[in-house]
Amino acid sequence: MSDNSIDQSLVYGPNTWLIDEMYRQFQQDPSSVSEHWREFFTDYHPTSVPMHRAAPAPEAAAEDDSAAKSASTPLPEGAEKLRGPAEIIVTNMQQSLEVPTATSSRVIPVKVLEENRRLINRYLEDTVSGKVSFTHLIAWALLKAMKSMPAMMHSYLYHEGEHYRITPKQLNLGLAVDVKKKDGSRGLLVPNIKAAEQYDFGGFFAAYNELLRRVNTGNITPDDFQDTTATITNPGMIGTVFSIPRLMQGQSVILGIGNIAYPPEYQDADPRTLATLGISKTMTVTSTYDHRVIQGAESGLFLDTLHKLLTGADGFYEEIFDNLKIPYPHIKLTRDINPQFDGPGGSHGMVEKQARVLQLINMYRVRGHLQAYLNPLQNEVELHSELDPEQYDVSLWDYDREFLTLGFAGRERMKLRDVLEILRETYCRTIGVEYMHIQDPAQKRWIQQRMEGKSRGTWMDTAKKMRILGMLNAAEAFERFLHTKYIGHKRFSLEGSETLIPVLDALFNEAVQHGIEDVVMGMAHRGRLNVLANILDKSMEKIFTEFEGDLDPDSMQGSGDVKYHLGANGNYSSMDGKELTVTLASNPSHLEAVDPVVEGISRAMQDVKNDAERNLVMPVLIHGDAAFAGQGVVAETLNFSMLKGYRTGGTIHIVVNNGIGFTTSPIDARSSQYATDVAKMVQAPIFHVNGEDPEAAVRVIELAFAFRQAFKKDVVVDLISYRKHGHNEGDDPSYTQPLMYSKIKEKRSVRKLYTEALVNRGDITIKEAEDALEYFHQSIERAFDSTKEAGPPDVDMDHVFRTIEESVGDRPDTGVERGTLDEIMRALTSFPDSFSPHPKLRRLIEGRIGMLDGGMVDWATGEALAFGSLLIEGIPVRLSGQDSRRGTFSHRHSVLVDYGSGTEYIPLNNIREGQQQYTPYDSLLSEYAVLGFEYGYSVSRPDALVIWEAQFGDFVNGAQIIIDQ
Repeated sequence: MSDNSIDQSLVYGPNTWLIDEMYRQFQQDPSSVSEHWREFFTDYHPTSVPMHRAAPAPEAAAEDDSAAKSASTPLPEGAEKLRGPAEIIVTNMQQSLEVPTATSSRVIPVKVLEENRRLINRYLEDTVSGKVSFTHLIAWALLKAMKSMPAMMHSYLYHEGEHYRITPKQLNLGLAVDVKKKDGSRGLLVPNIKAAEQYDFGGFFAAYNELLRRVNTGNITPDDFQDTTATITNPGMIGTVFSIPRLMQGQSVILGIGNIAYPPEYQDADPRTLATLGISKTMTVTSTYDHRVIQGAESGLFLDTLHKLLTGADGFYEEIFDNLKIPYPHIKLTRDINPQFDGPGGSHGMVEKQARVLQLINMYRVRGHLQAYLNPLQNEVELHSELDPEQYDVSLWDYDREFLTLGFAGRERMKLRDVLEILRETYCRTIGVEYMHIQDPAQKRWIQQRMEGKSRGTWMDTAKKMRILGMLNAAEAFERFLHTKYIGHKRFSLEGSETLIPVLDALFNEAVQHGIEDVVMGMAHRGRLNVLANILDKSMEKIFTEFEGDLDPDSMQGSGDVKYHLGANGNYSSMDGKELTVTLASNPSHLEAVDPVVEGISRAMQDVKNDAERNLVMPVLIHGDAAFAGQGVVAETLNFSMLKGYRTGGTIHIVVNNGIGFTTSPIDARSSQYATDVAKMVQAPIFHVNGEDPEAAVRVIELAFAFRQAFKKDVVVDLISYRKHGHNEGDDPSYTQPLMYSKIKEKRSVRKLYTEALVNRGDITIKEAEDALEYFHQSIERAFDSTKEAGPPDVDMDHVFRTIEESVGDRPDTGVERGTLDEIMRALTSFPDSFSPHPKLRRLIEGRIGMLDGGMVDWATGEALAFGSLLIEGIPVRLSGQDSRRGTFSHRHSVLVDYGSGTEYIPLNNIREGQQQYTPYDSLLSEYAVLGFEYGYSVSRPDALVIWEAQFGDFVNGAQIIIDQ
């Protein structure tokens, strides 16, 4: 039976074609779709690729002349003239009689093909909602085999009495597609993919699906049938084991694919016997070729190459997995060694293999998170040897064999294939969980019972999915409005991490259902305004009034960060209308300082309510990744969690993980694998989740809440996402992370991705998607309407400048020779020819040329000249602090980053031969420990200038104990 036309959902998800179909309408005529869809498609990347568009079909050939008609034999009753595709088939078949063909055949085992296809489709199910068919993979192998053997592309031509061998310029691959007509009859069409050899597998997959969609939607044209080079048939049409299809004129070869099944003599055998014997399904492949220009040996070698590719030779599956960005190892062909047949170890060998399967289960529980697809910006996941089944002496031949599992996923025995699929589904998809460091067996067992064997389809119903989409709509609409109305203002947007809003919504909804009356929350700047609007239901008018509120004339920073530190009280409404009181604590600019305050507020409220079981009040802390790893108060607060005088019954910690702290990369922000590793000291379970999978994020927060309720312990959710803009909207992050932000620039919002996924999977209809888009745009309009009368207040800038002047004070008398300054300035304003700085930085750097002639330099240049003069004098300079290499105000840029490659260059280390070194470092997000380190460094190395830079004035307070030494 054809896997191309009988069930199209096997090739692409049930509704995948709908959005692509609308996109094609949009491309042809943008006005043919609604305004909301036009916005949706602004950065859309279709799952198909644009194919060659044919010219309009030519007019039909002239009818036979009347004399010929009159001489013809009368047609019998019921005769119907064949037209269109049916007529083309007849013409082709007639012409094929003139082609002298020969046929080679080969039986190919498909065990490796079948297992890798299964693994590919398990991954695609959650990404593009499509499926790879056997024909996709076999056709791809055909293309690679033909490219390696160009003789198989030759066709024959007889012209003016001469014989010619034709070598085509491109390989147009024909696909035999069985089409069901409106009247129930069936017909065969053989359109082709033009220049199929030009694609990588992802492009070929999309082009193949595009061609099938056009066949099934009636958009096929005559051009699609022309100039076919080679053709492949469907695997085993109606169970056919072996076929020799006709070769058309002008083609080189047609590949006939037989049914994929066990050999006939084994088809009624007990499946357990087949597994024990290691019997593979097979398919018979025939190569019918034009014998005038292709020889039998060439056809035989061609089938041999096809065989080797489909069983994994020449990196066939590695290339496919890499191209589809599948973060798991492909399955390799190995020889079956079955100890049941007195192989190595005999019966002891089977015991050892059984033990290794149990070891493999345990290792996925411990290390599975390392192979999970967690980072939206990282398509490749580094493979871990301890998660490779081959390391445990099991192979694909063991996949159908049963092993004892000791209750894994609620079953005592299971096929190895099912074991591996459940392990990967549970621990290596978009959720990675760390819990095996917990010493209490009951807590580990609790997590296993609720995660293992629970497929994605059981997580939530359509109503909950629509709720998630609604929250994403609200979150993005809020940010989009601010970005439009308050251009250039600092707002610490949530863009890139909008999934936090449905996560909090799901958490509070669960809390209400389980009797929680109050939630006390603490969080820093990022996303605070969005949380106030969409979770605490703070009015837009009030938020925007505070956003545009009175500026502090005594602040050199204007309004400062006050609006991002204000506390609030609000009521959260659950899905069924119940309410929960939420208190958002005020916090200083210093990030995690609010953590113990929230715990204290929560404990006090519990004591007032006589809530000894900690069931009525719950603390929730939202952290940044760099702060969670770097701030010592986080560890101190975690240590409260089980102490009699301080415990609050478990805190839900949500880390909004942007993979960057201001400008500091993780490699400079921590020494641990994850930002959350500090939580292991109190044996808290840690759930890592990909922020672009909002369903997985909601699933995780529900598990986290349930664990908190069951064991009254802290739980950590690591929401791995990204930050669309800079630390605030006024700086350019591509100065220091150009590669990271080139990826972010190409990202579509999680709202759009989730909308597309829901439609593709058939979870919602196009109409429901349109309603969601309408709600999104109405949310933006409501925000505009609520603030249309508002305007920014006037600022007394004269007062601000007077404050700056007064703060400068007396200026010490210093001086350096002009020649030395010129030498340093040359180093500061030049870089190697092979180095490409950020275009904006290039202008800034070149703008320093000639500064000395003007008798005045800016602060950063003056600092660099001072450092350079010390380096020339033999004094090394060490500078560390939070984001010190670039400078908090994007002023220093002491380390330049190549805009294309990400390599680094330090101008001050290239002044002259024999100079001392300048070593600037972005520190972890700490003051107390970092200043202590720098103080110790300076004591041991008095010859060096050692500088610690506090990012802001109040950050000095965190280092006060060291300062007072």
